[in-house]
Amino acid sequence: MERSPHSPEFKFFNYYIPEKFTLEEEKILEPFFSNVNRPVFVATGLPEELTGALIARHSQSEESMRRIFLDEFVKDRKMALLWRELQNSLGGREFLDLGRANRFFKKHFVGFGHDSIAAPIPLVIGLERISQLGAKGIEDTRIGLSPIERSTRYGFFGEKIDGKYLYARSPVIMSSPYAELYEKSIDGALDLYAELQEPVREAYRKKFPHLKEDKIKRMTFDTTRVLLVAGNLTNLGAMINGQAVEYMIFKLKASELVEHQEIGQMLEEEIAKVTPALVQRIRGDFGQRAIEYLANRQKEQEALAEKYLTGIEPKKIKKGPILTDWDPQGENKVIAKILWQGRNLSDHQVLKVVSQLSLEDKVRIIDRYLGQRPDRRSKPGRALEEAILSFQIILRFAEWRDLQRNRILTPFWRRLDYSLGVDVGRDLQEFGFGEVVEERLNQLAEAHAIISKDYPVEAQYMVAFGTLMPYLITLNFRELVYIAELRTELGNHPGYAKIAREMAEQGKDAYPLLGRALKFVHWR
Repeated sequence: MERSPHSPEFKFFNYYIPEKFTLEEEKILEPFFSNVNRPVFVATGLPEELTGALIARHSQSEESMRRIFLDEFVKDRKMALLWRELQNSLGGREFLDLGRANRFFKKHFVGFGHDSIAAPIPLVIGLERISQLGAKGIEDTRIGLSPIERSTRYGFFGEKIDGKYLYARSPVIMSSPYAELYEKSIDGALDLYAELQEPVREAYRKKFPHLKEDKIKRMTFDTTRVLLVAGNLTNLGAMINGQAVEYMIFKLKASELVEHQEIGQMLEEEIAKVTPALVQRIRGDFGQRAIEYLANRQKEQEALAEKYLTGIEPKKIKKGPILTDWDPQGENKVIAKILWQGRNLSDHQVLKVVSQLSLEDKVRIIDRYLGQRPDRRSKPGRALEEAILSFQIILRFAEWRDLQRNRILTPFWRRLDYSLGVDVGRDLQEFGFGEVVEERLNQLAEAHAIISKDYPVEAQYMVAFGTLMPYLITLNFRELVYIAELRTELGNHPGYAKIAREMAEQGKDAYPLLGRALKFVHWR
């Protein structure tokens, strides 16, 4: 059994080394960031366009958000210090009646439970040196969140601090007999990742002599990232509304991962500094009951699976997407919704008329509804949401991360492991590095198998980007159009472009009339 994550000595972020800022830099930062020395913070008081640029720039750099703010967005530090002094002399925001606002929230949000009151509160959050797995816990919030994470496709993730690679060292494992095996296995994979950068880059130069060096570099990061692991640390910035952040904190605190629990706690503490009214429900009985409910639900799912699925031999599943279910009446329902808005008739009446239309009429209705879309950003209408599809997808953890960020409404995944094997990718095989990479990934898998017997939750940090994993999603045809057209654009990763293309092909087979909406899919 894993030791209790609530013990004081079991702090996941004990490894975090705060960035050093000068006294002058701290004075500049303090009005705009809820802290200058923790991995989780809230940014406040920044102009909207600067906020957007800051979060986006943060996703492209190994530097912290606060460092980027100082070095790239503060053009005159002396003026910034003078502004800070002026703010202090004026007494901050005392002219605003924040007490009245707080009483309003206490009455209506906390007392009456009017959730929508929190929705208009905009928050900018930053998270630094959290694991890939930690970032997924944040990005699992599907509504009210706009995150941008540092890309493993466009940047190097083999940095070291004090001679150590930057990956999660969970106190649960690091205080166990497996600590040495854990570090040795991940270090071996990251050593190879670093060693392959130049040889793979040179192989791409020879294969594509006319490509610019920047493109070659990105292709190299993209190909070699199969050796990164779910524990590799990353940065993430996000816009989120108050209603969404409350539920996100509940989910994080209910998580089985110590890292998620601590992120949730730190978020609560930082939000309390800038919007104290928003955390009142989290800290009360309402919040405690919500967290306990979510945690118990996770335990019940495991217990139910143990009871009803034990003893069944798993079948081998082929890689890629498989359409497992769709609605035979989906196209008729779409056409009915197209027509319904034009007359004062019931849904049942319109659907009955549609069922009697000829194929020619149905095609004509759909074509006129779709119209002449100028590009993929001009999305088809909501009527296409009536046609539902369910997919089972076997894909690498690397590509799953990219699809998961689309926040499809009904995604399902489970604990990461190596049960479906690994896939090093076509280019590494072609360049002659496939065997050595696969050997290293298999060593990781062997170490994971040993550690996961006692610590299956924390062992997920050892799962490599090249590991195959199962993913279930149910989406509507409108979502499918959006994802397929976005993810098959030229320049996208060939792995998830192939998955998106195959999903579109299978969706078109299920709903041939609606397939006419897939205008901007690259079918290459």
